[in-house]
Amino acid sequence: MSTGRFTVIVIALAAVAIVAVVVANSGGDDVPASEKEATAEPAPVDAADAPDNPDALRGTDPRALTRTDNFQEAMRVLDRRRQQVEGEFESIRVAPGRIDTVIVHPDDRRTNIQIRPDMEIAFDSTHDFPTPADFRDGGLRAGALSEVDTSALLRSIDSVRRGSADHDVDYIVVSRDIIDGRIDQSAYMRIRTPRPRAFLKEPGEELRAIG
Repeated sequence: MSTGRFTVIVIALAAVAIVAVVVANSGGDDVPASEKEATAEPAPVDAADAPDNPDALRGTDPRALTRTDNFQEAMRVLDRRRQQVEGEFESIRVAPGRIDTVIVHPDDRRTNIQIRPDMEIAFDSTHDFPTPADFRDGGLRAGALSEVDTSALLRSIDSVRRGSADHDVDYIVVSRDIIDGRIDQSAYMRIRTPRPRAFLKEPGEELRAIG
């Protein structure tokens, strides 16, 4: 091979190498694609685009009803239904994908009702059932629940348990204590998550593991 031809080949190979480097560095920075994906802005959240199965929603989802802001908004919707019949809520079961409760009517009826993250009533069913004379003493209303901070409850669980309570929570029960009338919160983690999995928070008391 002549010296001139060898020189042309070397120059051509060098040009190809330069082009490859330029292409690899195109985009103006050296951030790996995996890091770019991790720092990308999250897609907008559509509360109506929830799973068909509400129990598939995790507490880490921005739409989760176990988050205080969402819980309070949902309870305001439910409270409008309660006011229509002049009833009272019994205990309230708060899962990430749904809130279930019962409205006790003053006229010997009860309504089972559920709300989901789109803030729409998923279903309600009213049936006859004797109403206790003192049903208002143990009942709940949205106003009484305004101080309930479900997010704070889950954060406090993280301080005494491995894992993430936001991710692991199955449901929270909010109820009025039958002895002192104050509002208690109980939280239950999903099975196959770190123990303990059940906790009780009473007003003015330390969080307690109960299971």
